[in-house]
Amino acid sequence: MNTHTRHNLSDEDLVRESRSGSEMHFNILVDRYTALVYRIAFGITRSHQEAEDVVQETFLRAFKHLDRFTPERAAFKAWILTIARNQSINVFSSLKRRAFRFMGDAESEDQDGFSEAASFPGSFRDAETLLSAKQEFSRLEKALKKLPERQRTALLLKTQEEMSYDEIGEVMKCSASSVESLIFRARKKLLELTEK
Repeated sequence: MNTHTRHNLSDEDLVRESRSGSEMHFNILVDRYTALVYRIAFGITRSHQEAEDVVQETFLRAFKHLDRFTPERAAFKAWILTIARNQSINVFSSLKRRAFRFMGDAESEDQDGFSEAASFPGSFRDAETLLSAKQEFSRLEKALKKLPERQRTALLLKTQEEMSYDEIGEVMKCSASSVESLIFRARKKLLELTEK
């Protein structure tokens, strides 16, 4: 089987081969989902370094527990994102505790957020426009940090990953209507926070 054919295999086929001991097939799954897992991890932790650690831990856990994956219950994408979300929440909770312990003040949160990762396109005509966009982005970033984790995760999965309510529900272990409600409340809260 050539490389191209292997990369066209379904997630379920790749999992089956990985369970049989094929590290190469598991690496294809890693390649397929690393960017997605990273985006979710960063969306929750707001830290590039921590998100990279979450990616590694997510795939280590997935490989170790491949026998627990059952395609009848959920798609591999939902399963891997559930692991990533759980890891990210653990890291985020730990980060908050550390920040509180060392800084003792909520305003001193890590500034290593989207602002560093964001690439503003070269279409901005002048420095004033760029500054205005950066300020708006910074306000949105601060508002996102204030959302409850479940609302923030649901919103990121919908807006960044363009996942359906059903898919998000699989990842977050709740109904599609609950997801819809979480996203509605997240958007409402963001509007309130950014209009202040």
